[in-house]
Amino acid sequence: MARRASSSVPPGKIFGGIGAVLALMLGGFLIFGKADPYRTFSAFPVKDYLENANSLRGNSYRLEATVDKTLEFSRDSGRLFAVEVSGGDLLPLLVPQSLSGTNIERGQKLLFHVQVSETGLVTASDVRKP
Repeated sequence: MARRASSSVPPGKIFGGIGAVLALMLGGFLIFGKADPYRTFSAFPVKDYLENANSLRGNSYRLEATVDKTLEFSRDSGRLFAVEVSGGDLLPLLVPQSLSGTNIERGQKLLFHVQVSETGLVTASDVRKP
């Protein structure tokens, strides 16, 4: 009597398929996991801010800048930095006390999610390294 052909998938193909799916997931994480977390926010309009900050009050922006120096420190309010944006302009940036766990050093290039307060001061609501 003749034997029937086996219709099951060999285990090597199953493990190979699982490995390929895991490799694709890992590759996607490496590529897209480092995407800009603030990509949905518009870039901070430096020239508009320097001319007149009144029109920017209450809005949120994305700001990529290099820390130039610490201007002031207050346990209640936070740290006030001078940051350099592209084009060489310096801006005052307040990093509130709620972000005190973030280590910010001079010369460091950082990505900020900022809001312009009612007083016109640029205040960071989140800080990340690019």
